[in-house]
Amino acid sequence: MRTRRTSPAAAVITAVPEADRTRAFVGELRTLIKASYVVFARYDQNGIQSEMVLGDDASNASRQSEWLQAERLLQSRSDGPIPRVTDAMIALDGMRGLIAVYGVDRTIFGLAIVARPRTFTPDERRLLEGTLRSGSELMRRLSTFEGEQSAQERTAERASPAQFVLTRDYAIESKWIPNDDPNDVLQNILELADDGLPPVVESAVRAVTASWTDDPATWEPATLVPLPFMVVTVVPLIGSAGPKIGVLVERYRSRNPLRHAADKFGMSSRELEVLSLVLKGFGTPQIATALDIAESTAHDHIKRMMLKTRARNRVELAAKALGWRGA
Repeated sequence: MRTRRTSPAAAVITAVPEADRTRAFVGELRTLIKASYVVFARYDQNGIQSEMVLGDDASNASRQSEWLQAERLLQSRSDGPIPRVTDAMIALDGMRGLIAVYGVDRTIFGLAIVARPRTFTPDERRLLEGTLRSGSELMRRLSTFEGEQSAQERTAERASPAQFVLTRDYAIESKWIPNDDPNDVLQNILELADDGLPPVVESAVRAVTASWTDDPATWEPATLVPLPFMVVTVVPLIGSAGPKIGVLVERYRSRNPLRHAADKFGMSSRELEVLSLVLKGFGTPQIATALDIAESTAHDHIKRMMLKTRARNRVELAAKALGWRGA
């Protein structure tokens, strides 16, 4: 069984397709080492748990989840090299446990707990250590492309914008604020301003409409980002009741730049992995180390990407990959 986190507060347990790469990897671990429990958690590049594969004992699912969370916390505080195999740092209900930490360059991408009543042999420990390199590479790749979605999928998940109709002197004539998530910061900001627009939104609207005159030709729509997570779109509304100001306020949702680069420039999967590190500011030696390739190979990948994007340097490469205007 796998749990996929859908919110910070809860995870939904769902069946995993046989083709799932994480489950296939855990299946290999279970084949290599006989144990009462083989449980696994995968993490994205920000250290957030994105996937969990639990043992067959569903009645113990909550305990297995607690083991993973506690062991992940302790392993993240360790100064040991990554990847590594260690003895379990937490109590596993009286069982003996081995921990396999999968990752690259101090970043943990996966953690497996192998537990049973009897002690593991040195040969079994070596078998588990033999999975570190391939497992770390697999988990890093999955993390690199975490959150990739098509444009249609992103649109389907897009939250409904709050809508306002203002008179020319900025009085609210009508408004509608979606009730998608009572804990959403943006929604709370909008709801707290009972008698008008929040100051940050009103300032954005006034900035856009400052040049509007009685001539409808001057009424140009515009979009601003007054806060990092807020997008404000201002549009003219012309009707029988006279000109009005339409305002849409929505949350900014960033897209995965790798999808844009793959679609527009035809980059290979390996090039996208290199690109993800370029976007993080990694130099060629760091990229080579992270991907376990020669520096000359990393350089060749970057050179090919620059040719595909017609970029003159890494700054232009990043700009074009991100889809910045003018790049």
